Order: sequence, then structure tokens, then C-alpha cells
Amino acid sequence: MRVPLMDRREFLSTSAAAAGGFLIASTGPAEAESEVRVCPKSRPPARTLFAMRLSELTSFAWDMRLTLTCLQGIVNRSQPRLYLVHDRYDELWLDWLRERGDVDDVRWLEVAEVFERFLPEVHVTFVTDPNVPATVNIATMLASVHDGLVATPRTAAQYNLPRGWLPGSWRTGMDLGFMGWKKDIEAYTWVYQQIGDQLSREAIAILAPEEVALRDYLVEFKIPILWINGTPSGSVYANVPEEEKDFARQIMMKWPPNIPCFGWPGSGDQPQGGIGEWQGVRLASECAKFEVCTGYDGYSPTVGNVSVHSGTSAKLRQSAPPVHLRRDKVYFAFVRSDGDGWNFQRHYYRKLFDDPKRGDVPIGWQLGPTAFDGQPDIVDYYYKNARPGDCFVNALSGVGYIHEDIYADNFPPEQRQQIWRDFQRLSGLYRQKIGVTVMSTLAEMSAERMALLAGIPGMKGIFANYGRTEATNSENLLTEIAGVPVFRAVNHGPGEMTFTPTGRRNAEYFMINEVKRWTPRQRPAFLHVFLANWLTSMDMTENIAKGLGPEYVAVRPDQLVSLYNQFKGSQA
Repeated sequence: MRVPLMDRREFLSTSAAAAGGFLIASTGPAEAESEVRVCPKSRPPARTLFAMRLSELTSFAWDMRLTLTCLQGIVNRSQPRLYLVHDRYDELWLDWLRERGDVDDVRWLEVAEVFERFLPEVHVTFVTDPNVPATVNIATMLASVHDGLVATPRTAAQYNLPRGWLPGSWRTGMDLGFMGWKKDIEAYTWVYQQIGDQLSREAIAILAPEEVALRDYLVEFKIPILWINGTPSGSVYANVPEEEKDFARQIMMKWPPNIPCFGWPGSGDQPQGGIGEWQGVRLASECAKFEVCTGYDGYSPTVGNVSVHSGTSAKLRQSAPPVHLRRDKVYFAFVRSDGDGWNFQRHYYRKLFDDPKRGDVPIGWQLGPTAFDGQPDIVDYYYKNARPGDCFVNALSGVGYIHEDIYADNFPPEQRQQIWRDFQRLSGLYRQKIGVTVMSTLAEMSAERMALLAGIPGMKGIFANYGRTEATNSENLLTEIAGVPVFRAVNHGPGEMTFTPTGRRNAEYFMINEVKRWTPRQRPAFLHVFLANWLTSMDMTENIAKGLGPEYVAVRPDQLVSLYNQFKGSQA
């Protein structure tokens, strides 16, 4: 059943009474709980999808990608009909849409055929200014509100649409080059003054101007976009304009709490590199927005076609094979990171999941539960193709990726408490939607915050920390809070990417030594072994497991919880 799309202002105010930014259908209490959703959803896709391979573009390729992707958002607003293949993974997921039965037929179009069929659905053009990178995001927002086309100066003349030659005529299109802006902050300030009240209150986005793919979804649902410049230098992002950061904070605080922040605050080695993950997620967390990584994060590219994928649905269930405790063993569970991002689910998870070696060793796969809204068909692939050793783990932390100890810190204490109660309730609902019983967290946090996460209804175990932290010691590798076991990661990562055979073998040796060094003396023992982006092929898990020796037994994360509970019960 599709949730009715009401105007958010009919449902929420931005006062303290509206501490939760999620959407509920106007139904009875029990049904309303089941129909809560936090991310906008499209209507079901048309039975026939029109598709185009963007790799076929040659002249003005980036310009045309920008225009086509924003046009896709307008086209798919009434019903998803246009699918753009940004890379080979998009084509794999298109095949899956057909296999699942979401669509019956795919008709391939050339670029001219796309415009011939769909250009009549837009009425005006918003032209970017190459001297002001922010105008890509400004034009995207204007186009979303005014059913317009986004174009660059190099291609704008081709579309024969009004483009507002004078600044005063921007409602009939607009050439943003005439605005005379010198800095990005001037453009963002102007657009939020002009159309801020016409943009969605259901979500917000931080997206680099050069990133294209996600814009179909942002245009479709009129999602506001921000960007904060910064210069990447290794893991440090410098030269961050404070006025841009302050403006972004002001906008985020005007939008309701407990809503998703799409895109990504860093953009790899691009000149407009952003403020990076650490500062960006911190900013969103302080403003009570949870990150849904859908932009380019340096490992998986920006997500596209969400205007199509979000129109699908899935029932996601998993069960754990029973396990029986042996007191002379060291039990460990692998947990693979970064599945909180829709970008990883669309891209790198598919590579790993299709690896023939997957399933030889049990493994936990982090999964961001908001994908139940945004790309349920993609998540359905993993559930349907899971092997007995595959376990899905609620990722970072609850309904979305947050920095736990500072979430909602920009709000007064009494409102912060309500925001956290709503976050906990949302997390419980989304835990149930994806059928998981264990969760990963990012970092060490106060006992109070950990208790809130442990108190999420139905959560039976927590796999804490993105690798071993400075606070981890032999005494707190395994603790309990509110009756829920907390397994802290025992290992750091190798610290390097592992694209070569030598790099992979070195990472395996490093991991074997790390796990053995941190294994406690008592038996049985229960360990959380953290796997991050250095895991580039599934045979690495098998090699690590073999290298640990017969005393060590690999189990799923939910099985590790079961084994610990068996041990605890035997001690009572």
C-alpha cells in the first residue's frame, strides 16, 4: 500500500510539538504505525520503462547528463517512466526490475528520442553559471518547483524554452549568469528566500554541484539542496568558509528534526571537495538530521534512478540457523561496514554479493534501513540471494547514520529528549521493516545514549564502533546495557586499500594477528571482528578464518548473540 502524499505543512509544524519529522498516513493508530515512512516514495513504475545508456553521450556529456537527470525527476513525478543507465550496475538493477516483475518491458532510446518524447513535460529553462558552481544546485531547486529544465550555457539554446533574460522574469525561466553573484553563499541565500517555502520539509540534501545522478529524486520531490565548500587534503578538509557552514546550519535548523539528509558532504578529490564526512555528518547530527549516503563517497558513486527504485516494494525477512555453544571455542562474527549508504547497496555490495566465494564464511552485512523506502527492490535482491551465513545488520545507528553523542545537540534539552524518543521509535519501526535483530554503531558514546539505542524495540545485540577505539580494552570488549549485549570491535583495519594480491594478503595477515592479540583468555569467548572497505574480495574472509585456526569459529552476528545468551543462561 502506498502512503498518500500529503503536503508536509498539513502534517507538521516546525515547532517543538513537531519534534519528529517522519510522515504518517491519516489512518488508525495500528495502521499508522505500519505506514510510517521517512523517505519520499514514488508511485509504482510504469509497466514499460524507457531507458537510455548515458555512456553513449559524447559531446557535452556532463552537461547532457545534468539536463537528462533533472528532466527524469519531472517525468517520473507522475509515474516512473524514464530510467537512465549511469553505469553497468544500473543495468544490472534494471534487469532485476524485470526479473522481479516490477516492469514488463524496457524500450531503449537514443538521446534525441528521450528529448522528443519527454521535453514537452517541462516549460522553462534554468541556465547555470559556470563561474558560480552553486548555480547547479540552485537551478535544480528552481526546476523542481517550476517544472523546468536545467541546462548549461553550452546547451541551453537547443531546447527552445523560455529562460528569463531579465532577473525579474525568473518565473518564466532564468539565466543565472545574469544574477551577478560572486560567491556561492549569495546564490544559496537568494534561492532559499525566493522558494524555500515551496521546497519539501520531508528531507534535505548536501550534494556537490558536479554530482549528477541523485538529482532525479531531488527534483521529483522538491528536496532542498546545500553544499559547503572545502579543499580536500588527505583525510583533512581545509579552507571551509564559515559563512557557508553557518548558513547550512541555519537552514537545517529550520527543517524538522529526524528527517534524512541525502547526498554526501565530501566529494573525493574534486576541486569543490566539500567539508568531508566527519564535519558534514557532525553538522547534520547536531541539527537532528540522519545521513543517508547517496552521493559519491570516494568508494561508491552517486546513486541514480531513485525516482524509479523508490516506487517498488519488498517484504524483507531473515532467520538465523540455530547454533549450540561449545565452551572451548572462540566465537567471532565478521561485520562488513558501509552498508548504511544506498550508494554501497547499489554498487559495491552487489560486487561482493555476486562473488562466488560469498557464503563460505558467515558474515554480517550492515544495512541502512531507510533503503526500505528508497530502493526496496535493490535490498530485496540481497535478501532473496542470501545464503545461510549471510546476516543483515542495522547500520549506524538506528534509522540512519548519526554521530550518536551529539545528535540533536543544537536543540534545547527538553526538545532534545523528545527528538531522541522519536528517533528511538522510528528506529524500532524500521528495524522491523528490514527484519533485523542486531545493530552496528559508529563510536563510543555515553551510557545514556547507548541505553537509548539498546532500548530500540526488538534489538537483541549491538556491534559497536567503526573499528577498535582508544576506549576499547580487555574489560569492555563485551558488556551489557539494558540487558542487551554490546560487542566492541576488537580490531583496527589494515589502513590501506587492497586492490592487489599482495595488498590483500598483507591485510589478511594483519587481521589474523589483530584478532589473536585481542582474544581474551577465558573460554568461551565472543568477538566482533570489523571489516571495512579493505575487504575487496570474499576469499579474504575465508583466509582470515582459516588463519585463525580451529579454536576460532565464525558465526553470524545474530548467532553470536544467541551463543552469548546460552552461556549467560548456563551461568545463572
